[in-house]
Amino acid sequence: MKTVLLLLIITFTAVAEAQSFEAASIRPNRSEGGISSIRVSNDLVTMENTSLKKIIFAAYSIPEDQEYRLAGPDWLSAEHFDIGARYAAGTPMPQVRLMMQALLAERFKLTLHRETRQLATYALVVAKGGPKIHAVDEGQPSGSSGPGRLQATKIPMQKLADLLAVSMDRPVTDATDLKGGFDIALQWSPDATTTDEATTDGGNGPSIFTAVQERLGLKLEPRKGPVEVLVIDHMEKAPTEN
Repeated sequence: MKTVLLLLIITFTAVAEAQSFEAASIRPNRSEGGISSIRVSNDLVTMENTSLKKIIFAAYSIPEDQEYRLAGPDWLSAEHFDIGARYAAGTPMPQVRLMMQALLAERFKLTLHRETRQLATYALVVAKGGPKIHAVDEGQPSGSSGPGRLQATKIPMQKLADLLAVSMDRPVTDATDLKGGFDIALQWSPDATTTDEATTDGGNGPSIFTAVQERLGLKLEPRKGPVEVLVIDHMEKAPTEN
């Protein structure tokens, strides 16, 4: 029995060490402005003037444009830090993220859990009159999006929904029932009103809702749906000493 317990202790210690940085420094940043950056090299994570919210996003692989996937106190955006953390060269990124999670738990006493919540979403559906796009020959899909634009080739509808979600304030799911890949080219005004009901121009072009309907024959329909959310149970504003 003692041998088994000893093996368990050794195993847990090895796991903890495997998920810890070789060295880490955390210092508050009181600049109240300036550029925020996160850089990852072959053996070093460097964060400058980075909010706790963005640090959590990086550690748990949450895109910054999906803030709805994190539930926590408002001050997460206000508290900024400079972090330098070193690890063994060649460590894969999933392991580096585990190290970041362990660092947050150790230094900021972060505890959290995941839960599924019913949140506002958009469903991508076929608009009245039918789709204005047609499936193309199969091939390697590709796509990109940015402020006021979306360009893609041979992408399935769910991938289109994912790309649209980058420009929205909530998840987008495919409810078109359209199969195959599609070539998509969209432009809209990033400054146009983009509420649930928006279909009008914003002065410099159509809203994303109007562009999707007029160009693609599809529609972004507001709905409620299940979304996995990371919920913060406890976190300290100030880290323990280096």
